[in-house]
Amino acid sequence: MGDDGVLSIATRCAKLQEVVLMGIPATVGSFNVLASNCPALERMAICNTDTAGDSELVFIAAKFTSLKKLCIKNCPISDTGVKSVGEGCPSLVKLKVKRCRGVTKASVCQLKLQRCSVVASIDAGSMIFDLEHDSWSRNVQI
Repeated sequence: MGDDGVLSIATRCAKLQEVVLMGIPATVGSFNVLASNCPALERMAICNTDTAGDSELVFIAAKFTSLKKLCIKNCPISDTGVKSVGEGCPSLVKLKVKRCRGVTKASVCQLKLQRCSVVASIDAGSMIFDLEHDSWSRNVQI
C-alpha cells in the first residue's frame, strides 16, 4: 500500500480519527489527501518507513490542525521535523518519537520551551528523553 491506498481510505472515511501508517511509504501526497479529506483526524502513527522525513513533518505541522497525538517510530526525521511540529499542530498534546536517530536533546528541550503543555517522549536510539511537567530524564538503554 502506498499513496493510492491512503487515498482510498481517506476518500471513504471522512470521519477518520486515527490512522496508523506502519511500513507504508507515506509521502507529502499521502498526508495531503488525509489532511484534505479527514479534518477530524486526532491521532496519527507513522512507523518504519524511509519516506516520512522532515518535509512530511513540516507538512503535518501545517495542515493537521486537529491532531492531538503524533507518534513517529523508526523514520528519518531530525531536529528540523521536531521543531516544525512544535511550531505547528495547534491541538497537539502528546508527541512520541522512537528510534529516530536524527533527533537530539536540544530539539526536545526547545519543544518543551515552546509548548509546555505538550508531553514529549523521545527515544533517539540509545538515549531516552522524557519530558513531562517541566522535567526530563535521561536513561541509557542496554
